Amino acid sequence: MISGIQSALKNAIDVIAPPATPLQDFTYHWKQLMNFYVSHLTDCKVPVQNTNIPRHLDVLLEILLQEEKEVNEPGPCLEYLLQHKLLDLLATLASAETPPGMRTVCLAFLRKLLGRSKYPLLHHASIYAPIQRLVALCNGNPPSPIEGEEVQFLLTICFLVCKYPHVTNIINDAPIVQTASNSTKKDNERTEIQKVTYVPTRRRTNSNPLFEPLDTQAVTLINPNLFDKEQRRLLRSNRSFKTTASSQGSSRRSNESISSREESMSSSPLAQKSVCDSPSIDTKSNEQWKEKRQDSSGNKIDEHLQNLRDLRLDTDCNVYDDASYVAADNQSLKSPYIPEKSKCLLLDALMSYLNSADNTVRIRACEGIMVLASLDDPSFAQTVARSELPSIVTIRLENLFNAIPAHVDHLDIYNVDVTWGLDSPLWTKEKKFPGCRQVAAFFMWFDYCDQLIREAQTEFAETLARTIRVMFLERIVTPALVDHHVVLITALVTKCLKEITSSILCIEVSYWLVGQDRDPEIPNVWTSPVLHRLIENCFTDSNDLTVETLKLFEEAIDKRSEHILHCLMLNYLSTRAYYDNTAADSAIASWSDEEDEREKEKKGFLDLSYEQNHSRTLAPSNIHRVINCFLSLMPRYLQTDPDVNNYEKYMPAWERQYSSVLSDCALMAWPLEAVMVDDSASSDSRPEADHCSGRFYMGPFLSMLFDKVSNMPRQTYEVNLEVTGLISRLALLPHPYLHEFLLNPLLPLIPGTKSLFLCLQKVVKQLVSEIPKTAESKTMLKETRLKLLSDCSQEEEKENILYESAIVTEEFSKDLAAIAYVKYHHSI
Repeated sequence: MISGIQSALKNAIDVIAPPATPLQDFTYHWKQLMNFYVSHLTDCKVPVQNTNIPRHLDVLLEILLQEEKEVNEPGPCLEYLLQHKLLDLLATLASAETPPGMRTVCLAFLRKLLGRSKYPLLHHASIYAPIQRLVALCNGNPPSPIEGEEVQFLLTICFLVCKYPHVTNIINDAPIVQTASNSTKKDNERTEIQKVTYVPTRRRTNSNPLFEPLDTQAVTLINPNLFDKEQRRLLRSNRSFKTTASSQGSSRRSNESISSREESMSSSPLAQKSVCDSPSIDTKSNEQWKEKRQDSSGNKIDEHLQNLRDLRLDTDCNVYDDASYVAADNQSLKSPYIPEKSKCLLLDALMSYLNSADNTVRIRACEGIMVLASLDDPSFAQTVARSELPSIVTIRLENLFNAIPAHVDHLDIYNVDVTWGLDSPLWTKEKKFPGCRQVAAFFMWFDYCDQLIREAQTEFAETLARTIRVMFLERIVTPALVDHHVVLITALVTKCLKEITSSILCIEVSYWLVGQDRDPEIPNVWTSPVLHRLIENCFTDSNDLTVETLKLFEEAIDKRSEHILHCLMLNYLSTRAYYDNTAADSAIASWSDEEDEREKEKKGFLDLSYEQNHSRTLAPSNIHRVINCFLSLMPRYLQTDPDVNNYEKYMPAWERQYSSVLSDCALMAWPLEAVMVDDSASSDSRPEADHCSGRFYMGPFLSMLFDKVSNMPRQTYEVNLEVTGLISRLALLPHPYLHEFLLNPLLPLIPGTKSLFLCLQKVVKQLVSEIPKTAESKTMLKETRLKLLSDCSQEEEKENILYESAIVTEEFSKDLAAIAYVKYHHSI
C-alpha cells in the first residue's frame, strides 16, 4: 500500500512538475560551471580539484554519451554544444589555466568525449578549432607537470585521425591567422556568448566582467596591458610590419588544404543541423595565438580578470583590429619554432615529447608518431617526410649511442633483449651489468626506429632510413671503427644488424656496409671504406676484434640481403672466371660440364616441352666423390672420431637451416646452373682490368676468409670457429657459382686460383708436419676433443691452439660433406 501511495505521489508530481529533459540538465550544469567564474572573480587561485567544475564536466559528458545511446542521430545536447561553441570557451579557459588545473580537466573532458563518441566530430568547425588550440598548447619543451594528460590527449587525436583519414588536413594543418574581421561577426559572437552564460543584459555590471563578449575576454586574458596607451602606440607604429607578416602567413595555406577542409565540412552529417557551425577562421586563429601569448606572459590570473573591469562594449571598436595585429605578430614570432615544411601541429606537438624524462610519456608520443606516419595519405606522408621528424629521431639515436659507457663488456651486448614498448622493465629498472641501462635505452630506440620504418608509408620510411645511414652510420659509427673502442662498437653494430626487421632499413645499412656500387672492385683498389676497414680489422692482433668483425659479417650474410651478397661475393663469381675450360677432358670432373652439354643441345633446337625443375649443379652425379674428398681430407692417425661416416649426425640440423635458406632466397632470381659466359657477346660493364688479366679475383671478402682458413693452425679456437661457421653459412646459399666454388673439390681451376679445398689441404699439411713432433700427440688430440665438446675452459697455449685447429678442421670437413649432401638431396 505504501508503494502504491509513493507511485501515485510520483505521478502527481510528474504531472505538476515534469522531470527535466536532458537538454535542460545539460544547460543547467553548464550554467553552474559558469557561475564559478562569477563567485570567484577576484580569487582564481583555487585549484580546480577544489571546485565543482570537474563534477559538472563529468555530468555534461555523461549526458552527451547517454544521448548517443538513446537516439541514432545527433541529439539536442550535442547540437547545443556545437551551435554555442562551448568547447571554444573551454579551450580559452584551459589556455588561461583559470582556475589552476583547468587545462588538465579540459583535456580529459575532450579526450573522453571525442574518444567515446560514435560520431566523427573532428571535421566540425566548432570542434577542430578548439582542438587545434589545445594541440598547440601541448608542448613538451620545456617539460610540463601535466605532460601525461597532454600526450594522452594527443594520442586520442591521432587515433581519431587514423579512424577518420578524411580529417587529416583539418586537424594537422597549422592554423592560418587572418586579420580580416567585421562587426557582424563580433556581434554574433557577443550574442552567442550571452546565451551560453545565461546572463541577461541587466546583469552586465562591472562586478561581472567575465560575461564580456568572447573576443574581448580572450584578448584581455592574453595580454592585460594591451590597452595601455604606450602599448597601443607601439602596435599602431608596427602595423605595416604586422600586416606583412600576416599576409605571408596567410599565403602559406595551400588551395588543396582549403578545398579539403571545405569539402569535409560540407559533408558533415551535423552541418545542416548546426546554426553557427562555420565560425570565422581568423577568429579561431587569433584566439589560438592569443593563448600562446598568454602562456608566455607571466601575469597573474587575477590581474587578467581585474583588467576586464575597465572594458566596455562601446569602447572595443578598434580593440579587435589591434588584437588581430598582435596575433599576426605572434604568428611571425612563433613560425621559426614550427617547421614551415611540416605545417603539422599534431606532429610537432608529439615530437616535443620524444626527449621526455618520463618513459611512459615518451612511449605514448612514439605511438602517436607511428600512427601518423602510417596513415594511408600520400600528401600527408610527404608532410611527415619533409618534417624534422627524421632528424630528431636520428639525433636521439646518436645521443643514446654516445651515452653508452666505454667500459661495457662487448660479450654482454648480445644478452640484451628489449623492445621499444613497456615490456622490457628488467633492463630499465634492474642493473644486469655495468652500463646495461644505457645499452638497453639505445637498443629500445633502435627497435623503435626499425618498427617505425616498417610501419610507415614508403616515402617517410625511405627518408628516415636514409637519414639514419647518413647522420648516424656514416657520420658517427664509421669513424668509431678505428678508435680504441672498436670492439664494443663492432658488437653494437652486429646487434643492431641482427635486430633489423625492416627491409628498407636493411637496404640502407647494406649501402653503408658494402657501398652502393655493384661493380666488382679491382684488386688493391677500395671503393667501400667501411668494408675495407672491417676486413682490415680481421687481420689485427686482437682476437676479440677479429671475432666480433666475423660475427658482423655472419649477421650480414644471415640478413639475406641481395645487395650484400652480390657485393661481397656473387659479382666476382658470376662470370665463372675461376673455371679452367682448357683443361684436358680426363681432368674435368665437374657436374657443370653436363649442364654445358645440355645448354649446347638446347641451343641447337627449340624444345618447348623441356622444363628443368632442379639444378644439376647442386645435385651432381659424382656427389659421393665430393663427399669422400672432404671426409678423407684429414689423415686417419689425426682423426679423433673413429666413425668416418659420423657426418650424418650433422645432417638434420643442416637440413633445417637449408630449408630456411631456400625460403629466404626464393625471390633472389639466381641462376639455376653454373655455366660458362660467352665473353664475345658480353656487354658487361666490369672494369677492363678484370677482363684482360688472366687472373681471377675472388674479391676482398673471400680472399680474407681463405687467408683465415689457411692460417687456422696459428689462430685461436674462437677465431677458427667463427671462420668455419661463416664459410658454412656461405656454402648453404643456393647460388650455383658460389656452390661449386666452395663445395666442389674436383672443379678445374685456372692456375694460381685459391679454393676452399686447397686451403684446407694446406692446413692439413701443416698439422701433419707439426702435430707428430709432440710426444703423445694422439692422446692430446683426444683430450682436446673432450675439452672442446664439454665446453671446459682451458688456457690458450700454443700447443693447444695447434690441437684445437686439428679438431676444428676435422669437424669442418664433416660439416662441408653434410651440407653438400643436403643440397644434393633437395635438388634431385
